[in-house]
Formats: sequence, structure tokens, C-alpha cells
Amino acid sequence: RKMMLTVSDVSGRSNLCNGGMALPPGTNLISVCKGAPNFILDYCTSQLAEDGSMQPMSADDKQHVLDVVDRYSERALRVLAIAVRTFEAMPFDTTNEELTTDQKFEACRSNLSLLGLVASIDPDRDGVPQ
Repeated sequence: RKMMLTVSDVSGRSNLCNGGMALPPGTNLISVCKGAPNFILDYCTSQLAEDGSMQPMSADDKQHVLDVVDRYSERALRVLAIAVRTFEAMPFDTTNEELTTDQKFEACRSNLSLLGLVASIDPDRDGVPQ
């Protein structure tokens, strides 16, 4: 996989954190995905806008994000995309012991909302050839 996913209990909250993303009424759980932007974007259907609202994400919007990723990558920065999905309940039957981890993962990563990108320097490591 080119992404990592966590699911956290946010029941009783109206925002993810003070001043953070607003959570839709009835939200009890949030799935947070981070990973390679091209993989994360494949699962995004919306994006967090500057005003804090969620807006639909078009193919042009996705291309714009990938253009930004390319600009960061040209500067030797490692880029990750961060996206979320909120739930009232888990998007699969938690009592079904026959569901595979991959099936559960797939259910939690669909219809994601892109929050943004994180770029960092990947420093040289001792023992790694130049």
C-alpha cells in the first residue's frame, strides 16, 4: 500500500480540534489517510476549501494538486497527501469475521476529502550511496 489509515473516535465533537475542521452532525468516527498524493487523490471526491467548507473535487482540481506536488518534488521534497472521511458508524459490519483487512481498509478509504499536502526534506542517511 502507498498509504496509511487510522480511524479515531470523535463522538461528541463539532470540530476536529479547536479552530479545526468542522465535523458534520452525527459524526462519531473519522478516518485519516496519509500517503503518496497520486494514490490518495484517487480516493478523494471532495476537498477542504480555504473557508473551511468541503467542496467537490474535479479532475482539474486533482491535476492542480499533482502540479503542486511536482513543484515540491523538483525541490527534492518528500510530499504526502492527507485526507479524511467521517462516519456515524464503521462502513462495514464489524461482527463479520470473514472480512479481510483489505476489505475493511477499502471501506474506510472511499469518498475521502483532501485536507492538504505535507512536504518535508528527506535528509541524507549514513551508509546510503549518493
